[in-house]
Amino acid sequence: MFITVRYGDNCQEMVNLHCRLLILTAHLKRKCQCKPEDCIDLLDETGALMNLSRVENPASEFASKYLQERKRYILIRVVRRENSEVTSYESLLEDLGKHYPDLPDRLQKLSANTQARQNWRRGSFQRRAQTLSSTSARSRPTSPSKKSLRVALDEDRT
Repeated sequence: MFITVRYGDNCQEMVNLHCRLLILTAHLKRKCQCKPEDCIDLLDETGALMNLSRVENPASEFASKYLQERKRYILIRVVRRENSEVTSYESLLEDLGKHYPDLPDRLQKLSANTQARQNWRRGSFQRRAQTLSSTSARSRPTSPSKKSLRVALDEDRT
């Protein structure tokens, strides 16, 4: 059970999948000379992000749970901005477009989607706050609750 990971100047590394995710990512960081604090992930050849960087407990999860044997993956760096949920993705395979013409656009879209998601969340919180502040200022007629209607009906029956 192995995969091939592409990085650098057309370098490839065969990796055994029967290991913990933490060990796999540490090994790949050493091989591609990333900093230990760098966050990395893998992209398959179709452009699907494996989201290994979001696994809650990589020390206990096996890589084989997330990756398919005998497939080729591209090593990417995950860059999360401080004080923000915005994430961007950078290929660690040089000349990505030369090897995979569609993948540079895919990485750009993945980065843009996280930015759009962050903006949408921020906008929805602002809209909710505006709605709450504007509706709390208005007095709304209150309708009777189901319980009070039930009590009134029971009183009418007796």
